[in-house]
Amino acid sequence: MSASPHRFHRLLLASSALLFTLACGEGMPPEEVAVEPEADEVGTTESPLLFGILAGSRVRAVENVYLRTGPSTSNTAIRLVSIGEQATVVSESPSGGFYRLNVNGTVGWSHGDYWDQVPTLRVNGYLLSKDQEKWLRWVAAKVVPRLEGTRDQRLDVAARVSWWAMKEGIWDLGRNRPDPMSSPLTFSLCNTSTGDRAIWPLDVCYNNGGPWQVGLAGVQVHYVTLADVEAVARRLYAREGWTVAQILDHTARTAGFPAGSVEHGTIVNTTNTALRKSWLLRNHGVGFTFEHAAVYDQCIVQGLGWCYGSSQTWDPAYKFASNGSAMNTSIAHIRQHLSSLAP
Repeated sequence: MSASPHRFHRLLLASSALLFTLACGEGMPPEEVAVEPEADEVGTTESPLLFGILAGSRVRAVENVYLRTGPSTSNTAIRLVSIGEQATVVSESPSGGFYRLNVNGTVGWSHGDYWDQVPTLRVNGYLLSKDQEKWLRWVAAKVVPRLEGTRDQRLDVAARVSWWAMKEGIWDLGRNRPDPMSSPLTFSLCNTSTGDRAIWPLDVCYNNGGPWQVGLAGVQVHYVTLADVEAVARRLYAREGWTVAQILDHTARTAGFPAGSVEHGTIVNTTNTALRKSWLLRNHGVGFTFEHAAVYDQCIVQGLGWCYGSSQTWDPAYKFASNGSAMNTSIAHIRQHLSSLAP
């Protein structure tokens, strides 16, 4: 972890606001081809507003929109949902941009472009932003089961790293497609002589040994070797028996780069050490595993200056890291949420 205060939150907080313009009048979703993402993937057919949304999340209609019997405008309309009405996501896997929702007991399909998430969870007294809650739910569903150890140990790791990434602002980047830099799953930061700057997910930063803070965990790339990263990746996916190439394939598709895309091919086949290492660390299990060691030692044990204190003045850091007590309380609350949400 860098000894200098982290500054990327000042550069990218604007990305958390989705600049998505909705159609006026009654929400009539466009006809789209139904494409189901593979299991355990975020997928590539999701609405920009609901990217990464999981089953059980609450959403609110941002336009009048039909609830239908199937995932297409050719399916029969069950009812018209009025702007402001809320629903619960039944299935996290969209079909052609349509999601299965429960609107006050009526289950049907509706296009994600006309819904936005409603945050419901609090940490250290603060209501989480929709993106913070979305990724916390994602960690519960995807990261906790992938980590090593007992359930209590996995929850400890996930909670501490989630606190780190949350207070650093990584989870507030949003999903302002078509720019993948705005997704925490593809996030990459480079330290330069003029300060930290976000770089394209396939760019290589040679300062300090490569991209130094990447992915959902905000993990530091240049403090670990490629051999160690590959070893941990193989161990975490030993149940599937996957090769490193298969793990990179899975990571690329989870981040929204489908097989056949230039990005996917580059991620899977790159021989550049820094880029290969950074993409393995973007894998949720791998990234959380490595970042936990740094967070535990430097923040929990040593209480170093970039973890919490008077320098943590930006939003959201001041909410979760104003002092050691705020850090510990925030981690405890995050762990409670993860424990109730994780399998």
